[in-house]
Amino acid sequence: MGKQTLISLDTNHIKQYVFATDRLKDIRGASSRLDHLNRRAMHDVAQEEHLLVTPVYTNGGSGMFLVEGDRQEAERFGRLIQKEYTNRTKGGATVSFAVQELPNGVDPWKDDIQKILELLNFRLLTAKAQSQDLLALPSHPFMRPCDSCGSQYAEGPDVREDPDPDEQRKRYCEACRTKRLEDNRVRRGIEGIINERINTEHVKNAPKHSYIWGEIINKLPQEYHIPPKTERPSDFNELPNIGGGKDYLGLIYADGNNMGKIMGQLQNLTDRKNTAETIDTAIFTALSIAINTHLKVIKTPKPMFPFDVLMVGGDDIMIVTPAAVALDVAATIAEEFHKKTGYTLSVGVVLAPIKYPFGLLQDLAESTLKHAKKEGAKKQAASEQDQKSTSYINFLVVAGSTSHDFQQVYSSLHKKHVPISGKKGDAKFYATLRPYKVEEMKKLLNTIREGRRLSLGRTKLHQMREAVLKMNLTTSVSDGLAVLRNWHTGQRDFVLEQLFTLGKSEGQHNIDEPGSWFPRVTFPWFADGDDTYRTSLLDIVELYDFVATEGGSSGNED
Repeated sequence: MGKQTLISLDTNHIKQYVFATDRLKDIRGASSRLDHLNRRAMHDVAQEEHLLVTPVYTNGGSGMFLVEGDRQEAERFGRLIQKEYTNRTKGGATVSFAVQELPNGVDPWKDDIQKILELLNFRLLTAKAQSQDLLALPSHPFMRPCDSCGSQYAEGPDVREDPDPDEQRKRYCEACRTKRLEDNRVRRGIEGIINERINTEHVKNAPKHSYIWGEIINKLPQEYHIPPKTERPSDFNELPNIGGGKDYLGLIYADGNNMGKIMGQLQNLTDRKNTAETIDTAIFTALSIAINTHLKVIKTPKPMFPFDVLMVGGDDIMIVTPAAVALDVAATIAEEFHKKTGYTLSVGVVLAPIKYPFGLLQDLAESTLKHAKKEGAKKQAASEQDQKSTSYINFLVVAGSTSHDFQQVYSSLHKKHVPISGKKGDAKFYATLRPYKVEEMKKLLNTIREGRRLSLGRTKLHQMREAVLKMNLTTSVSDGLAVLRNWHTGQRDFVLEQLFTLGKSEGQHNIDEPGSWFPRVTFPWFADGDDTYRTSLLDIVELYDFVATEGGSSGNED
């Protein structure tokens, strides 16, 4: 056996390249180009240069290969891939790599090389930290900035075959022009995929630039009807609001939990290859199941998918959907991914107006996801009853004065050190139960649907919201009880039942104290321990207008 060398690659600043603009066609074009470079171009480079290279995995923006040769041969392969990234993205995206030679006589597919893989990962992180980024471009008054990203200089008009009429006078940089060209290729590829599915009931030969859509559509059951010439939304304004109500969209951002740790525990290349393939396949399967369940093709005025995929691969998903089904889609993705792999996801969902700047929306989704990971890990560590790995879903509804960081929003929903009359010490009040486990999120959504069926009424619910936000055991309780008395018996019993149910599942339970298993409710709060009070009522109020009923109507209530 000759000399063997491992090379590990990772794309730099993926989000910076993909989300450089707020335009949907540019975002998905950039995402598709990176996916093509990751999944196909890395293999193509090896074949064109006649290199003896065996792929371990290539997805999620990263890759690992076993090179039959020494360090110099692996480094040449890495530099060729870097050149390919620069050429294909016009300098918009770069990739870092690190190499590690294997000792003679080691079979990396069977032998324990965990320490070698750890060293390789450390070298890759070091290479990424040392990667050079362009800080500023030369400035000149006669240089026109790109009409899309605004950060590079324009070089020409839109390169697509059928550019929008209102963009004839606009000029774009080469990076944005390639994104739009890629998006046009994907559009034509989707047409071919749909036609092949209609004619043969299978998708065997998805175009190389449409891998993501080929995988998604191929995994959809035949019951999911896709008419000929079905299109993606051309921009965010075309996303139909399935549930009616407000013109809001939902941005869903999901990411695997502890994936770095999971991969780091694998001892050989066979385990890494199999695990990476399992995770990547499960992501597409979970997404296809969610689409089949909640996102049927809209047939009027023209066939259109009521969603768009912004980023998918590895253990990441970012998609945009109508707000009315976003949380249902998120719960289904997390649930199905866990079924397929045994691993868990953290999910951030942001519900925002269609006109909301996408750059800010993406930042909100990222901070919402980070909170789900952080708080989910805390809840998991504190749980004595359930030590199983659990997916958590966090959400945020964007209003006029919403902060651009979820942590600041969350801080406004809880108070600490509130004195309690007649007791020593202070109390802590939490006006939200976020983030939710998948099963808890499903219960919350069903609660809202049942509340809509009972016509709880927006006016009373917003009065309840004001009572909860006072976050104390005096005016908050008296105002909450006043609203409760204004509901008729069936509505009142329903609200109380939901609060008691959540109090029973969320409260602290001590096996030596049987009384702790009965929820202590001081409406609108339930006790979680001796000095902590929580409620889900504010979450119900916030989502009341953003959850589709089974019939797809938001209803009209006062």
